[in-house]
Amino acid sequence: MRVALAGLWHETHTFATTRTVWQDFVDFEYLAGNDIVDYHRGKRTGIGGCIAAAEQSDVSLIPIMSAGALPSGLVEASTYKRLLAEIVDGLQAHLPCDGVILSLHGAMVSAAEEDVEGALARVVREIVGPDVPIVAMTDLHGNHSPALLAADVVVGYDTYPHVDIFERGAEAVLLLERMVRGRTRPAAAIARLPLLPSVQGMDTAREPMARLMALAHDIERDPAVLSVTVAAGFPYSDVGRAGFSCIVHTVSDLGVASRYARQLAVAAWDDREMFQVQNVPVAEAVRQAINFPDGPVILVDVADNIGGGCPGDGTELLQELLRQGARQAIVTLADAEAVRQAYHAGLGSEISLWVGGKTDAWHGQPVRVQGRVEHVSNGRYIHKGTWMTGREMNMGPSVVLNCQDGGVRLLLTERKMVPFDAEQLRSQGILPEVAHIIVVKSAIAWRAAFGDMARLVVSVDTPGLCTTHLERFTYHKLRRPIYPLDPDMQWTAEVDQRPSAEAR
Repeated sequence: MRVALAGLWHETHTFATTRTVWQDFVDFEYLAGNDIVDYHRGKRTGIGGCIAAAEQSDVSLIPIMSAGALPSGLVEASTYKRLLAEIVDGLQAHLPCDGVILSLHGAMVSAAEEDVEGALARVVREIVGPDVPIVAMTDLHGNHSPALLAADVVVGYDTYPHVDIFERGAEAVLLLERMVRGRTRPAAAIARLPLLPSVQGMDTAREPMARLMALAHDIERDPAVLSVTVAAGFPYSDVGRAGFSCIVHTVSDLGVASRYARQLAVAAWDDREMFQVQNVPVAEAVRQAINFPDGPVILVDVADNIGGGCPGDGTELLQELLRQGARQAIVTLADAEAVRQAYHAGLGSEISLWVGGKTDAWHGQPVRVQGRVEHVSNGRYIHKGTWMTGREMNMGPSVVLNCQDGGVRLLLTERKMVPFDAEQLRSQGILPEVAHIIVVKSAIAWRAAFGDMARLVVSVDTPGLCTTHLERFTYHKLRRPIYPLDPDMQWTAEVDQRPSAEAR
């Protein structure tokens, strides 16, 4: 059974000031051919799950290309076109195949294509024809359109933090194998809600998402159902398809798929107020952290969420920690200029420099700090926790400054990096377990790294591109009305359908 495998994923913050270019993919992941298998085998990634499942069956994967970049701004048109062309050319060169697996995100936007995943699914369908099964893996934060149903099955992550990526990759292979062997093509229904939840409200271990995921899993116990995807969406995307969606695939019964998709959508809509959150003002959050008797206290810099496309150089919490005289605090900032200055000064040097606040006007002003260069490294480390276990990450040259005699340890990195794993700190000589305060530039995903050790969590109302105050953005393409921007709107569930191949 010959199954083509291709990956293209990026979470695009369309309001970010910097564009995502070719080098951003090269710096994070750009692999072709057998290098994909060599890199992902044994790692708890989505493609790693595909490989593991394929090696337990008679599925022979044909790796085409895998490219991904850290969440950031609009993907440059030429970069998107080049990546798409490589997938198309690679797939055409390996025809015929028995099936295709696409590892996608769901919220990728290019200057050349607003609905990247939908467009890619349609292109792949045109290449392989109507009879070859296609399975698409997607993120829980995907903004899915009906165009994505050009793929036979959409397999979305069930967790946030995303700790089930490996399992969803394995599921994709099993579902595709089932379709090929049974010569079946399932029915599908997608219900899309005019709802932009706060990213913090999407935590699947807490309400209301925990209740929705439990309902989705109950639905999957129906023998008629193949797969259910609940995608909470990505609110920082000014595209027509942005918002919450529920996708249900059944063996053949379109009515069942539609009924369940509508049931999930109505349940999400009924809980719409619970998806919105209010965070603690900066000064009050720092006071709470300093006065709390035990640690670590996690200060969540929500609006500078690197995993949502922010630059990771927001300074409001650093400035307030210094002002209030915090002790045993850890702050990470992405600032290539400051790293170069510290490297030039050398290990053990006392330096004074401006840090952070250099990317845009959203994340505070640069802050003057003074400290001793305590640690220097190449910024590489390997994930040892629950998220993408085994994957090597590269922050670029990195420096730890000891400020205020240990009051604040400031990790400066050349490249931003999502705080998904505690090894980010440990690899730099910082022990998070003994810290009193840890600032994380994240919304929920930080829990995979520090959730078990946190004694107190304070989500902070910092300024930044991932603010919970969506009214601060000027949307042009977003379909309206939509909640919470239009709080008094009414909505009746509507479902887009794709019949099974037999029915077609």
